Amino acid sequence: MKVLIIDDSPIARNMLSDMLAVTGNEVAGETDDLDQALALYKSTKPDLVTLDLSMPKADGMTVLKALRALDPKARVLIISANAQDNLKQDLTAAGAAGFLGKPFSIAELLGAAQKASAK
Repeated sequence: MKVLIIDDSPIARNMLSDMLAVTGNEVAGETDDLDQALALYKSTKPDLVTLDLSMPKADGMTVLKALRALDPKARVLIISANAQDNLKQDLTAAGAAGFLGKPFSIAELLGAAQKASAK
């Protein structure tokens, strides 16, 4: 599976990249910027996008909506420590394919990624 990682934390991006790569997935790119995320999505056509919600430049909901406007079939897995039920409902309504709460294990990441990419 080819995955685009969008997160404002270089440490989180590196951790996700390592977890995905060690399990045989391809990391299509990494960014913390909305414009770059859209450009990378267009150029790499990933199977899945992992997206953090709390980012300083453009919040995750804004990025999610922009990705879904670019490609209504985009598969976006939200990864966040904010696990409020109403937030999950809002994200699902906006087109998120799944939600993974932080912290998580490699097995949880892979399970959530497989489930989200299959939707």
